[in-house]
Amino acid sequence: MRIENGTVRLTVRGQERIYKLHELDGEFFNWQIQTRTKSLKIFLGLEKGVPNFSPHTVVMSTFSDEEEFPINSCIKGLGLVPKEEHLARLASRAMELIDLARQKGVNETFRERVNFLLELYENPDVFDRSVLSIIEMFYKRSYKNVLKDPRATLLFYDQMSGYSVMFNVIVELVPRGTDFYNYVTAVHDLFHVPRDPSVRTDRYEYVYRFWPTEAYDKTPGPKASQRLF
Repeated sequence: MRIENGTVRLTVRGQERIYKLHELDGEFFNWQIQTRTKSLKIFLGLEKGVPNFSPHTVVMSTFSDEEEFPINSCIKGLGLVPKEEHLARLASRAMELIDLARQKGVNETFRERVNFLLELYENPDVFDRSVLSIIEMFYKRSYKNVLKDPRATLLFYDQMSGYSVMFNVIVELVPRGTDFYNYVTAVHDLFHVPRDPSVRTDRYEYVYRFWPTEAYDKTPGPKASQRLF
């Protein structure tokens, strides 16, 4: 896989393919930011309501080698990622808060950890609109599939509003030791602090970096299946 000049070039099943990369469309990005921000405020008691986890929960579909049913789908927990120049600083701060939670207690540091995330989402310009990410935790079918064919789809559905969108993406595996990896894994553990202090944040081998190539409106209605980019 080679990414340059706004395109990704890769060889899939013996054929070379070139895909144009795109930034996330404004409606999706704003939905992510606004919905996550409101949920964090609900956690802190600043707003009333029920947290909406729809921006975090995505259906990921990949190609398999099975002849009868060559599509595999699963539910993943997905996040936005800051721009490269912010990753090291934010990952370091997240690690400090994880260490603090281990010292003082998860409940005792809950507000401080959530406030870190709230401050992050209240500054949307910090985010890189060209990528999305998840952690590879299980190394099952999705992982085996993207090793052979890095094309995938991500389907979002907001159960509260009905908003839905699907992205066709190219999947890149990002290993330990990178700022991108450190940020994604640290923010995950910031919200899900491991009870066992011996559990390391870098216990996962890879995180996924998703590069959007196409987007389609999947909200039920007259614009369903309309291409967004």
